[in-house]
This record gives sequence, structure tokens and C-alpha cells, in this order.
Amino acid sequence: MKRIVSLLLLLVLIFGVLTTLASCAPKNDGAQISIYLGAQVFDFDPSDYYVSDGAEQVLSLLYEPLFKLNKNGRLQKAAAKKYKVDKDDREIVITLRESYWSDNIKVVASDFVYAWCERIINPANPNPAAALFYDIEGVQEAMNGQISISDIGIKATEMDQITIKYREGADYKRILKNLASVATAPVRQDIVESAPTSWSKAANSIATNGPFELKRYNKDTGEFQLVRNVGYHQDPTVKDYDNKVKAGMLYGEFTVPGTDIAVSYDDIQDKVTFIMADASLEDRADYKKKAKTADQTSVYTYVFNNSHELFADVNVRLALSLAIDRDKIIDAITFGKAADGFIPDASGGAKEDFISSDANMGKAREYLAKANQDIVNKYKAEGFTLTIDFDEESRAIANVVVAAWAELGFNVEIVVADLVKTELLDETIIYDSGIQYLIKNASYGSKTEYDVIAVDWQTYSVDAGAGLASLTSNLNGMGVTEYAGIPGVSADYSVARSNIAFWADAEYDRLVAEALNCDDKKDRKAKLAEAEEYLMEQMPVCPLVFNQTFVFSSSKISRLKLDGLGNLNFTKVKLRNYKKYYKPEDED
Repeated sequence: MKRIVSLLLLLVLIFGVLTTLASCAPKNDGAQISIYLGAQVFDFDPSDYYVSDGAEQVLSLLYEPLFKLNKNGRLQKAAAKKYKVDKDDREIVITLRESYWSDNIKVVASDFVYAWCERIINPANPNPAAALFYDIEGVQEAMNGQISISDIGIKATEMDQITIKYREGADYKRILKNLASVATAPVRQDIVESAPTSWSKAANSIATNGPFELKRYNKDTGEFQLVRNVGYHQDPTVKDYDNKVKAGMLYGEFTVPGTDIAVSYDDIQDKVTFIMADASLEDRADYKKKAKTADQTSVYTYVFNNSHELFADVNVRLALSLAIDRDKIIDAITFGKAADGFIPDASGGAKEDFISSDANMGKAREYLAKANQDIVNKYKAEGFTLTIDFDEESRAIANVVVAAWAELGFNVEIVVADLVKTELLDETIIYDSGIQYLIKNASYGSKTEYDVIAVDWQTYSVDAGAGLASLTSNLNGMGVTEYAGIPGVSADYSVARSNIAFWADAEYDRLVAEALNCDDKKDRKAKLAEAEEYLMEQMPVCPLVFNQTFVFSSSKISRLKLDGLGNLNFTKVKLRNYKKYYKPEDED
């Protein structure tokens, strides 16, 4: 009898403890959702030069710009609470909503101004996203070293207020839409300046203002945890902390270099993974109809090194482009659209087809015959290199293109860009994507590191101007290099850096400049189309695929959205019966 009573008391005690623990557990703790986001990301600076559409997806979960575009391209407020426009004074006054960084420090206007003026527009820092600001008074002049950055039309006029003065004739609505790019999200000056080389490389050294923070990240395995930022659009001490972001955690793993995608559509069906923003080529083809898709503002492009003697000839560049069957590429990778120009549809590309999606080998040989045959024969004998990223999609595209170029007589070596490891003076080890490392070096003027390189070329905007400006010689956002002493700055920047294709064409510069500074919307659109047509006649870069976001999700998932820039929105995502799927090691 005593034993029975003791057991009963023990059961009551256990039940009481469990009840107490249950009552202490947060009622709105949110779902833990297993997701797969794609290839590994090595840099978490939203205002940096990134060359992967996958990186933009991750950054858009961590950082928030002032505005966003819905799936129909309509402007909506994000970090901005409200704005007003004075057309007489050409001023936009933007007031921030109350929101906090992931370390509970309030987001203020100077965080945005620092990111824009010091990280993007500063002519010392190459960044093609500078073109997003060209409608703001003085920005074009500052990028070319004609005036100080302090003289441009961007000011933090109050702690929660940004005042923008736009140039005469500019469309203020275009400025607002450009400020929906995640590249224009804020960064904190104290964090950046505490470790200028490495601050954006690790989970414990960044603060984010978006719906999630990077809580854990193992660069060796690719495992990550994105945890809800409780201070997103609200005071972080509130009790109802799932009001703004439903999910408590997104976790999973990136694919690390040297490995293939480890998850499959079977994992969706088996409820092991609930959301996949990438997939093997086999799963893409087999389950295409199950995917939700959206067009991106990026184009998968082969960038010719125009300083190379072979690619300095426009006839060679046109021949290499004409030899490619872009429809065959889409067949290989399933998602995306065959590029018919340089500017994607989502970026305001012209309606005309400036390049054909199918190959024209006869025309390609005609152009090649016009080129200097001594140089052509030299590189038919020696070959050249094509540098690509490590993922399966990049390899599949390269195989299609290299086979086509072989028909023209060129032996092309595919080079997979290695992960770049750097040890800093304090013995900190940082890693970079091999492609991004090469492109960054090129943005500072290094012409010798690749022959042809594959890049997810970001156009950043729903307006074609930003993308087209990136291939000019003077409005490309790369800044300038020589000094002589402008008042208000430490040096006078007088010579613009080249774009990463090392291509310069005075006629193209003229066409883009005229378009960017055209006041009439209809004329501007026509001038941008004219500039794009001319660009494709010169072919300094070879567009292949207009990128698409695609995502597979479980039937247990609801409220997953894609925005007007092709980015995933997880803010309101729900997982039905989410407590069934908690990871035991993460339970309190």
C-alpha cells in the first residue's frame, strides 16, 4: 500500500513539474521550420557587391530596406512608417517605424545614411548598386569625384527621419521603388568599423534589422539557424512577440562547396524538410508543377574579359553568343527564362528580343570569320578558361555552352572557383566565395584573373537604368582611383574604374547617360531600350538566363510569399501542428 501511495505521489509530483514547465513555456514560441536555401553564403553585408541570386534570398531574410514591392510590383512600406513628397522643393521626407536591431538597439535614420553614403555611394568603394541613387541630387557627381559625398541630397534630419532631395526632372516614385532593394538596407557603423574586413562573415559579429537574425552558422557543415528578431517592427520587450514574425526559427543547411544538394523532394513529402528554395536538377524536372515561382531582378551571365585579346574583338563575342542554344540551357535547369537581352523582364527590360534563344551556328561562323584569324587560331590551339561556381546548375549550363563553343573550334577549360580562405592579422579566418572574390578584385581593376566568368548579375531594381549603368565606363558604380584634392574629402577621385567586363564604349556611355537623365517617362523607356539593343550588338557580356526564384513547400506550410523582386517572405509563414516537429535539442 505504501508503495502504491509513493508511486501516486511521484506521479503527482512529475505531473506538477510538467504542468509548471508547460505554464512557464512561451505560448507564442512559434514554429521551428526546417528549410533548405541553396548554396552556401559567405558574406552577410547587404550593401556589398554580391554575385549570387541565392545570397540575395538569404540577405532579404536578415535585412529590411525602407520599402518593398508586392508580387504585382506595387510599392509598400517596410522599415518606413510613412513618407511625404514636396514636389516644389523636390524633397522626400521618410519617417522610420519603430524597429530594433537583433541586439535590441533601435534602428535609426543614420544607419541607412551610413549604408548608402559610406558603403555604396562612396567612390572609394566599388558597388554597382550606386546606380539606385542616381536620381538623387549630386550622387552622379559624387561618384565621379566632382563633389563631396557630404554635399549630396541625402540627410538624416532627425533620429527617425531621412530627407532626400532629388534632382530636377527625376521621378520620385522611381527612387522609392529603388529603395526596395535589399542592397539599400541599413548597416550599423559601430559594427562595421569594429572589424572592417570581417564583420559580415560570422553570426556573432553582425546585427540585422530584418525579421530574422543569424543565430548559428557552421561554415564547415553549412548548418544554420535563423531565429526570429523579436524587435522587428516593435519594442523587443513586448509580450506578444510573434505578432510581427510567426515562425520562431528557420533551420537547415546550405550546400557547401565540393558537395551536392543533400535534400530532395522526398524530404518535403516525408516532412523532414518543409521548404526548399533550391533542388537538384532531377527534382526540378520531376516536380516542376509543384513549385511556386517568381521572376528575379538578376540575369545569369557569362562575362567576357574584354581586355583579353580574343574577347577584345566584337565579332568573337557575337560568335560565341550566337553559338549558344539558350532553350537547351533552360531544358537542363528547368527554372528560368532564356535571356532575350541583358535586362530581365522583372527589371523593366524592353519587350523586344535583342538576342535569339536558339543557336545560329552558321551566323556564328560568319562573325568568327570577320575576326583576326591569327588571334582566333591562336586561341583555338591554346584554348581559354570559363570560371564557374561549384553548384550543379552552373556545371550543367557550362556543359551546354562549352559543347557549343567546341563546335566553333575552341577548347574551353571549365574552372570551378575555389573557396578563398584568408587569415587576418588577429588570426581570424574568413572565407569568400571564389566567384565573389574574383569579381571584387576585378572591381578594383585586376584584369588578369579570368577569361570568361559566370555571374548572377544583379540589376537590383525594377527599373532598367540601374542594370544598364553597370556596364558603362563612368556610371558603373565602381568609383574612381586617382587623387588630387577636392575640398571636403581626403582625396580627389578623377579616373573612373572600369566595369568588371573591362569594356568601354563612348556611344554606350552616351546612350545610358541620356536615358538616366531623361525626364519624360516614355522617352526614357525608349532610350533605355536603345541602350540595351546597342549593348547586345556589342556583347561585352553574354546573358544566358533570366533567373527565377522557385520554391517547393510542404502542404503543412501556409502564407509563404514571393515579392516583386523575387525574394521569399517568411514573415507570416505558418507550419500546421508545428509542435509535432520541434527539434529536441532546441526545446527549453
